[in-house]
Amino acid sequence: MRVLFCSILLGSVLLSGCSSGPKYKIDDALLADVAPGEKTQMLSVQSELNQATEEKNKAASDSAIADKELTVADAEYDKTKADVNMAKAEQSLAESTKDLNRIASAKKNLELKQLAKDVADAKVDFAKARRSQARAQVDFAEQRIVSLQARYEQSKAQLAAAKGKKPTADFAVSTFDEQATNAQRKADDAKLTADRRQLDATQAQGKYNQLVQKLQMLQGSQMAPGGMQQQPGMQQQPGMQQQPGMQQQPGMQQPMGQPPAQY
Repeated sequence: MRVLFCSILLGSVLLSGCSSGPKYKIDDALLADVAPGEKTQMLSVQSELNQATEEKNKAASDSAIADKELTVADAEYDKTKADVNMAKAEQSLAESTKDLNRIASAKKNLELKQLAKDVADAKVDFAKARRSQARAQVDFAEQRIVSLQARYEQSKAQLAAAKGKKPTADFAVSTFDEQATNAQRKADDAKLTADRRQLDATQAQGKYNQLVQKLQMLQGSQMAPGGMQQQPGMQQQPGMQQQPGMQQQPGMQQPMGQPPAQY
């Protein structure tokens, strides 16, 4: 019983530490004389709240990673832009020599560099979509916590009413019911937004994957007998870590051997 009561006290600390929590609250001291066995609903919500807090921490970590991935993707794109400019200069130089073999080689090199730039561009779009989705997931996690906090206060209000306790002169369970309903509505809206952002990221990933495969095919054809050797310094585009919860497009291979995300 002592452990159960401590769990409820822990919930009180968590709730009081959240500035964006419910407006209407009931002091846990009001229910201190109620047997722990009668606080089942409160403990159930508290368990969900603890889990939701862990999920929020994970979402925040994913969001921070997404920010850094976008920074890397931007840097890679800048490099591919420079590579394309260099390849154009090399083609211009080759054309001035009138050497058809050198011109053909430079043309193929430019084609490869331009496609690599397209891949990098798509990777930036994918990274932006991932970051947007990650931030939306953080917002949903926060709204879910507020919703659970409102449910926690609702369960206390219901228990207080059942025990004939009145924390304030204008106390009414309906006030807590409405508060919980409104908080749940906001959490549902945040979930819909997160789902839409996930779909956007999945579509961006599909475009990125397709271009990666096209680049790999072009690199392979130029490495074949009679084809141009891959230019020194040509880097194969790395894959990005798949966003947790992001579904891979049916039939789409994960780039560069990255495993699909696991729940």
